[in-house]
Amino acid sequence: MNFKFQQGYLNEMRSHSAHFSKKMSKSLSLGLALLLSTSAVLLSSAKAFALDNVTVKYGAVDVTLPMSDLQSFAQTGKASSQLQSVLSLAKQTPQSVREILTREVPLDSQLVSRLANTYFGEIVFKQLGEVAYTPATRAQSAPALRDALVAASKDGKISLIEVMQNYTPPALEVDGNQAMAIYQRVIKDLQDLQAMYQNSPALQSTAGQAMNSARQMICQPNSSGSAK
Repeated sequence: MNFKFQQGYLNEMRSHSAHFSKKMSKSLSLGLALLLSTSAVLLSSAKAFALDNVTVKYGAVDVTLPMSDLQSFAQTGKASSQLQSVLSLAKQTPQSVREILTREVPLDSQLVSRLANTYFGEIVFKQLGEVAYTPATRAQSAPALRDALVAASKDGKISLIEVMQNYTPPALEVDGNQAMAIYQRVIKDLQDLQAMYQNSPALQSTAGQAMNSARQMICQPNSSGSAK
């Protein structure tokens, strides 16, 4: 009697376990697919830090800088002769420009990613793309800037030199009179929105519910497709 009870209990447990394993298998398969696709994107991005030259425009004067010069300057503070020409045109000291390039601003990477793909983000990056753009494919400048900023914020902080390192087109033209002011305004807007989000439980709750709904849509099988 006791054995039959235990045997029935074990059979029921096996049935539940098989059902759970099947559901988990589907979820894990989707999760693995997402992980592999994300890894592929990250690996391709790591190879695609392709920005070679930055051309800074001041009116009718253009000065082209190798990206390697900017990286070296950010690390050491020593300006090449070409970069020194840009600093002279901008009437800036090497110290002040290096501070702008390397200054790290704490930003929530998930929040940046969400905001970058909203209507607000489209407007911001379109404005930024008017003063910092790819010469050959100017229409793609805003998406490239958005992707670079999102990628640079993955570690929870962002700097201008990181954004440039994550900019994948090979060339970038910059309006030296306006680009820096607009970039700093974008970062300030993101900081303000981040502070508003962090201080608003209602916004956090709404975002959390949206994320949970998205997870359920991904992880749960389509009921109409499975009911056969």
